[in-house]
Amino acid sequence: MNKPNICILGAGRSGQAAARLAECLRLSARMLTDDDTVSPNDNFLDVDLIIVSPGIPPTSPLYREAVASRREIISELEFAARHFPGKYFAVTGTNGKTTTTELTVQLLLAAGVNAVAAGNIGNAFSAVCAGVLSGGLPPDTLPVVEVSSFQLERVRDFAPLAAAILNVADDHLDRYPGGLAEYGMIKERIFNHVPPANRIYGITYKPGWTESRAEIENGLVKLDGLEVIAVADLPLQGRHNQENVLAALELAVRGLDSTAAQIPAFRNALSAYSPARHRLEKVLENNGITYVNDSKGTNPAAVIAALRSIPGADRNIRLILGGLDKDMDFSPLNDYAARIRKAYLTGQCREKLYRTLHDRLDCEQFPDFDVCVRAACREAVTGDTVLLSPGCASWDMFKDYRERGDRFGELVRSHGFTDVFIPDHRKLQR
Repeated sequence: MNKPNICILGAGRSGQAAARLAECLRLSARMLTDDDTVSPNDNFLDVDLIIVSPGIPPTSPLYREAVASRREIISELEFAARHFPGKYFAVTGTNGKTTTTELTVQLLLAAGVNAVAAGNIGNAFSAVCAGVLSGGLPPDTLPVVEVSSFQLERVRDFAPLAAAILNVADDHLDRYPGGLAEYGMIKERIFNHVPPANRIYGITYKPGWTESRAEIENGLVKLDGLEVIAVADLPLQGRHNQENVLAALELAVRGLDSTAAQIPAFRNALSAYSPARHRLEKVLENNGITYVNDSKGTNPAAVIAALRSIPGADRNIRLILGGLDKDMDFSPLNDYAARIRKAYLTGQCREKLYRTLHDRLDCEQFPDFDVCVRAACREAVTGDTVLLSPGCASWDMFKDYRERGDRFGELVRSHGFTDVFIPDHRKLQR
């Protein structure tokens, strides 16, 4: 059987990982972007398989030509799944994916399993697959793959041992003409080849899910009826984080032969967990004012989770909102007007935010991100929290949410508080 000629769309992290896996498999592969294509209709004449990176939108001329070519198109996630020799887990959802993936890896490592984070965090799944096939990673490596809806659009054989959908809320609706229903349907593809007993649902997404093995009862996190840890002792607080903890336990236990023997290890792992940066990260505290970076809050549901998590009295939050809109509904933020002293609106969708919120909230628009942050810092008084939780993508002003969060930190520290900057990125309870 002849080996297929492969074309990879996108030269970013996923594209590079797919190229590495193709090389490991001794497959002929070339990489294309919209910037270096041949004339239209000539790019896929000798191609058998097209691998599309999640960052390539359906509106891309190259993607449209790929579809018109009628060649098989798969995601980088699917490419890795077709060649990975072992078992793997998968996590998706609008919010909480990264935290749940990290927690699952930490639980499995504590239990002696050689787990690694993959997908949207850690290495792309194709890079992990190439590492195992080439001997760079142990053969028993168990990836926990954080999966986006973009990656699930082009899957066929993707078959995790167990998978979780945490929640589905307004996000990326600019990409899905069918709205929330279509977005949710794409998310459900994660379960296409997962046994029903290993399909895990978030507590807010499928209440009453009957296959659950982890639960919260009388203030205790339990697994198969055994106490793991008190909710009050979790470093992550809030109902959304309880959802993440339970999902991580559900996944981890499906990779183990024994539950009871791992309870102490699980307890220690959950107690020691600390989330990555840009998730309700306390950047600085001075003169009774707290400055918090939640740049990864890129949809309204994430902003609401942040507002619920910030301690203090009502109307003590100066909220920095805005960025690139994804056709989302921001009106639910009005229900949290009692928490917000003022909303500082910036980015491409600031006018939409103003129209949605100004009847209930004190709002002000700023065309420049730096001016917006400085205004919030200047107006803050003792007892306030200046919170960057933009509820939008960052691409209208920044390379990604990390760059946006870093810029927020720079601006806050330049406001005269460098003597109390917290260098170890201590986190708020989320």
